Amino acid sequence: MKLIITILFSIQFMSAGEVLPIEIPLKGEAAERNLEMSGLAWYGDNLILMPQYVNKEAPGFYFLKKDQINNWLESDRVDALIPEKIDLIFPNFEDGIGGFQGFEAVCFSGNNAYLVMESKHDDVMHSFLVSGKMDFKQKRLTINSEKLETIKLPVNIKNMGYESILKYKYRLMILFEANGANVNAYPNAELYTTSLKHKASVSFPNVEYRITDVTDVDSRGRFWALNYFWPGEKKRLLPAEDTILDGFEEGLTHQQYDHVERLVEYKIKSKEIVRTDTAPIQLVMEEKSRNWEGLVRLDKRGFIMITDEHPRTILSFIPFPKN
Repeated sequence: MKLIITILFSIQFMSAGEVLPIEIPLKGEAAERNLEMSGLAWYGDNLILMPQYVNKEAPGFYFLKKDQINNWLESDRVDALIPEKIDLIFPNFEDGIGGFQGFEAVCFSGNNAYLVMESKHDDVMHSFLVSGKMDFKQKRLTINSEKLETIKLPVNIKNMGYESILKYKYRLMILFEANGANVNAYPNAELYTTSLKHKASVSFPNVEYRITDVTDVDSRGRFWALNYFWPGEKKRLLPAEDTILDGFEEGLTHQQYDHVERLVEYKIKSKEIVRTDTAPIQLVMEEKSRNWEGLVRLDKRGFIMITDEHPRTILSFIPFPKN
């Protein structure tokens, strides 16, 4: 009965220009709100759940197998999933980085991990790039203590830093969180080598609100970005005119509420990143906004997304809209 109701609601809201997130219930340590989940990434067929603030006594990331997720989607969708733990071996960044605020983004290339971290010191935000090695047999991820690359921020805004990372060909690409016209007039994506050396800047189009995570890049050079707005950040972000929905119908709940929860598709060209003509995917929203922080594709089915602590840890499946 619950599955039938979910399907009916999905059909109803998809026809209204929005897609209903289907929550995948979690149990265990990974579901604890205080971890503030901050990123998702695929390591092979394992979905890595990355907290911003790891458990200090037993630090770790978490994972679910893709088969677990697909089996849950094809079942009655009642039982909660329990992510397993990956032990995290890393330097004491809190001692070495003033105002350390944890992990913000992660991606993998083979057994190599690349992570973005954040800090706030003397009211100035900082972002850092580090690398690591995954030993999945031992369920262990070791962060390299020898290399810490500081990423220059385009603008200093409270709690805004580099929040997205992806692997593109033989480079790493990172994206800043705030790319609105009134706060970051000429945004760029920054390209780094896998040895964490800055190589180039690539033009990125203005987009209002925040970009909090991105998917991997497909064979056509396309990726999706998580575009989120909490009205409490209006004074920080100074939103200009929002043009993302130009030519598209605004969803019913987006008409009703001031917050924004949607996905936007981009394409990487040789010297720039551009918006595609694909319609943005607007989520069916609730009265209380959900701070979506992690995003991955789930093959051709859709996406998996996760929130931080606001309003709680929520892992959800977002089906591709039906044309």
